[in-house]
Amino acid sequence: MTRWMVRTTSPKHCYWLFVAAVATALLGQPVVATASDDGPKVVVLGFDGADAHLTEQYMDEGLLPNLARLRENGFYSPLGTTTPPQTPVSWSSFATGKNPGKNGVFDFLRRDLETYQPAFAMYAFGSQKILAGKNNHFLIAGAALLLCLLVGGVTGRARGKVTRGMVTGAVSGLLLAGLAVVLTKDLLPYHRPTVENTRQGKTFWEVAGEQGIESKVIRVPATFPPRAYDHGQILAGLGVPDIRGTFGTFTYYTTEPMTGRLDGNTEMGGKIIEVSLLNGEVETYVNGPRNRLFDTPKEILPPIHFKMDRESDPPTVTITVSNQTQTLDLGRWSDWFTLEFAFNPLVKAYGISRFHFVSSEPFGLYMSAINLDPHRPVLPVAEPPKFSVQLAEQFGYYKTLGWAMDTWALNELRIDEKTFLEDVYFTEEKYAEMMRALMDEGDYKLFVHVYELTDRVSHVFWRFFDPEHPAYDPELAEKYKNAVRDTYVFMDTVVGDALNRLGPDDVLMVCSDHGFHTWHKSANYNTWLVKNGYMTLKNNSPDPEKKLEDLFGQGQFWPNVDWRRTKAYALGLGDIYLNLRGREAKGIVEPGEEYERIRDQLIADLLSWIDPENGESPVRRVIKREDVYTGFDPDLIPDLIVANNPKYRVSWQTSLGGIPPDLLQVNDRKWSGDHCSLDPEITKGVFFANRKLVDPEPTILDLFPTILGYLQVPLPEDLDGKVLKEAS
Repeated sequence: MTRWMVRTTSPKHCYWLFVAAVATALLGQPVVATASDDGPKVVVLGFDGADAHLTEQYMDEGLLPNLARLRENGFYSPLGTTTPPQTPVSWSSFATGKNPGKNGVFDFLRRDLETYQPAFAMYAFGSQKILAGKNNHFLIAGAALLLCLLVGGVTGRARGKVTRGMVTGAVSGLLLAGLAVVLTKDLLPYHRPTVENTRQGKTFWEVAGEQGIESKVIRVPATFPPRAYDHGQILAGLGVPDIRGTFGTFTYYTTEPMTGRLDGNTEMGGKIIEVSLLNGEVETYVNGPRNRLFDTPKEILPPIHFKMDRESDPPTVTITVSNQTQTLDLGRWSDWFTLEFAFNPLVKAYGISRFHFVSSEPFGLYMSAINLDPHRPVLPVAEPPKFSVQLAEQFGYYKTLGWAMDTWALNELRIDEKTFLEDVYFTEEKYAEMMRALMDEGDYKLFVHVYELTDRVSHVFWRFFDPEHPAYDPELAEKYKNAVRDTYVFMDTVVGDALNRLGPDDVLMVCSDHGFHTWHKSANYNTWLVKNGYMTLKNNSPDPEKKLEDLFGQGQFWPNVDWRRTKAYALGLGDIYLNLRGREAKGIVEPGEEYERIRDQLIADLLSWIDPENGESPVRRVIKREDVYTGFDPDLIPDLIVANNPKYRVSWQTSLGGIPPDLLQVNDRKWSGDHCSLDPEITKGVFFANRKLVDPEPTILDLFPTILGYLQVPLPEDLDGKVLKEAS
């Protein structure tokens, strides 16, 4: 039996390697140098989305004693973020010490210059043919024939009957070759998908490793696929996909009719499967991986069986899948299921998932996104590869998915707030357990660990801060008014756990990548471009709603845009590109004077945009790329970056190139707080240190050189940050 496996093929790139018929031996562990006792250990804790204003408020209220102690005895300041203030963008600058123009991660999405289609900016997919591709079975057949001829010739010579031996070998070889063709056809993959981490520049842990510094790096965003480096272990964070290759596809099984959801896909990537229970039972399927190895089938959809007992108190559902069975009470979570996805009898992939019994009438069963099994991941989640296995053996199953918390299912009304929070702490407490144990082992000089709950809970619970938010619910607000606060208390507890494990000379830094704002309305920039004459449509047909499934499945984009008469288009979370001649495949804007004139006019027009309902400006600034980036690829980086005022954010549809009918849409959904397209000047994160520092306005770019300074590692050239100095 063969499973997918992954190896690193070069120092610069990590690739998916889907190994089929022949098992490949795992690479051995690298030689690990012993960390020097000279100098302090450096521990860096990151908390995605921890907002400066909230952190200061909770410290002042006495809720964050460990952070308050750092502020009093060490250093605290709001932390300047990147443009734009997005998770992959900010953490990539944190890791490389380079601005987004240099490291190449400027958004969640980038575009294809030929097709204008969106793709993820953190990594790029490709494909490699395996041996002879679709003719692999003939290759094996030829090898079998050649082997039999060789054996026959050698045997015949030994007996003095070379000709007879060759004839016997040829006949045997033909028979064996024919058998090989029959047996191996459609069993061996034709090609293997590849994936490359597109972030440019060495990380500070890689630079430290070159100097013999032992490190552990846990869950830093934009580290997928993880790059092997000297003297270190890394578990990748945001960017690691689920078994389907997406950011996190949940499944919801229900007897409720799918009115208006004919294809079963939600906007943000969930799958709704309508089922009919016969005597309380149904057999349906699991949404497994897309088939990137063979022509058919398109997806691997193993069977799953449910049996509900409405008569029990409480009602129960029994789930059977991959030869495992668990029974859940209504409102309860399952344990982990390990799932097998068979492409054929030889090639298999594995994942893990949990279920939550949501409702008995109508029947509703939530299935989490299928995480890669850390015991046998089919995509690269750690370096060295055995690190993910070691963590699973030591701590049990944990989530490998980069976006580990299912904000999508809550936003799509498939789970409730209570269920979501249960999963948040189930997830993060496991990572905190890892942190404590790995720190206790002490075999590191540099330790970096990033947590995500402060960001994910803020996204979907911010409405409870804001009585004016369209999704504000006073009853729910009373119940969950402290949900965001509690994530900051968790942060403070983690910081205290780390402080208790440090020596008197060791260095602790605590940081976040950006802050947060409320989100009342969505701005449809492509719609604005159409209404203001920058984009032209072929006809007045409504633009079909874009879904994340389109992005991962490469659905149809821009079907109604007349590129011959379009000067600009919006894609990603606040990016505007000019349709530039010589760059875009159908570009019409001339480089030089016309390009600059249109950019200047776009800036003026966007800044004059007024919301007619309240007289407020959705746009705070429009930023030219050269004003915030250096060393950038002009073919890659957007021409303009639109920065919103509080209450406004770029719409989901705009991010995928959609063109909804209205300029502004009320955001009455649970995803109620955001930062992605807000002005970075007003969206600052936090920075603490247990050392007295003197810089009044640190930025996230300063952490790279400051960390290496404490480790006494020479700094690379071309950094964009500065070393934060201690008070003399």
